[in-house]
Amino acid sequence: MTREQRGSAIVETAVLGSLVFGVLIHVLVVFGALHRATLATSAAAREFGRTVVVADSGADAAQRGRVAVQLVARNHGLNPDALDAIVVGVRRRGAVLVVRVRTDVPVASIPFLGSVTDGLTVPVEATYAVRLDPYRSGT
Repeated sequence: MTREQRGSAIVETAVLGSLVFGVLIHVLVVFGALHRATLATSAAAREFGRTVVVADSGADAAQRGRVAVQLVARNHGLNPDALDAIVVGVRRRGAVLVVRVRTDVPVASIPFLGSVTDGLTVPVEATYAVRLDPYRSGT
């Protein structure tokens, strides 16, 4: 080993170690965002399903459900418009309605700076089935 090469292993280890540590931290942040989105979509689907069941009409259910989904998104630290919710089925006595809530989680994003590429996302979806009361009047 010549005098010029002394200490180069330490420098290489520091540089490569920093890169690997940065990638590991980014992976942890992405997994945290995916977990938060999973919790938010499942909670929003349940809340939307509950509001659909107790609403008096389809229009009232849609408006209350939209507010419930936005509130859940805010409570989980997401943008209020980040969650998309739909109801599949017809509102009538005893019917089963399926609520689907979906969001996209950006994978290539830098914390505090935002997304690096717009197209690189992971879809997260939750489904909740709810039965309308067969003895409820007005539905």
